[in-house]
Amino acid sequence: MIGEFGIKNVRYVNYRVALVGEIAICFLSNLAQKSIVSSPEFT
Repeated sequence: MIGEFGIKNVRYVNYRVALVGEIAICFLSNLAQKSIVSSPEFT
């Protein structure tokens, strides 16, 4: 029973980490696109 709870807990943590990672990637890519658009000398 403890092992089963541990597995569920690990899956929940992994899901949270993956979700935060996706949000961070989207945020960073949007930030990069905005900085490229606002500074045309880099293109």
